[in-house]
Amino acid sequence: MEKLNTLGKAIAVIETISQAGRPLSIKDISDALALNKSSLHHHIKTLTENGYLQQDPESRKYDIGLSLVRVGQTYLQRLNVRERGHYFLEILSKQLNQTVHMFVIDNGEAVYVDKVDVNHQPGALKCSSFVGLRTDLYSTAAGKVLLSHQEPNSIEDILSRIQLHPITALTNTSLDVFRKDLIETKDRGYGLDLQEHALGLQCIAVPILNLHSQCVAAISVSCPVVSVSKETLCTEVLGHLRKTGMDISQAMGYIPAN
Repeated sequence: MEKLNTLGKAIAVIETISQAGRPLSIKDISDALALNKSSLHHHIKTLTENGYLQQDPESRKYDIGLSLVRVGQTYLQRLNVRERGHYFLEILSKQLNQTVHMFVIDNGEAVYVDKVDVNHQPGALKCSSFVGLRTDLYSTAAGKVLLSHQEPNSIEDILSRIQLHPITALTNTSLDVFRKDLIETKDRGYGLDLQEHALGLQCIAVPILNLHSQCVAAISVSCPVVSVSKETLCTEVLGHLRKTGMDISQAMGYIPAN
């Protein structure tokens, strides 16, 4: 293979084991990299001593070490969901010609952290929302998604502190109904706002998950009732939205179940 320097060999060893998906012997690594065992031994020894590789005492084979796992976890924890997601939101907005948002939950409210607006074309709706705006959880699709993914104790704590005021004639103001809505939202994997927050506007939202399958944000699509039916919202729009949600989740380290 192409001549590698010391650092390059160490990286190649780690990548070879990682791609194999199983522990490897020095001979396995040597064969894969076309490098002699003596030239690899020093690098493997150094990586093992520093915890980047670990050796099974019985098989004498090497696998990824805890130090490398910690480095990866630290990186994933620092990922900014807005930075990772904005590119995908732009694609989604262009695909649907609709406004898309990203929200996080903070102190019992949903906070807009990103927005991609649409061009002024027929069927498009320009929203008055802006990044940094805080809104309620109970009348917004994203708010329902965010709250439904909290721990049960956190959900009850938030529910004990919020008051369900009628924002439109279609806003739910029953706590019992809201609890059922949260369960349905979590079970089906998306939240709905059918003119509950603004008349003439309906929204659908899905969660963004991280490495630990925790909901770190929600993204939504806002559509005018006059041009997008509920059926279209829950089929065509949802299909695009779910794909975008998965793309962002995987960028945040989420690994979907097989």
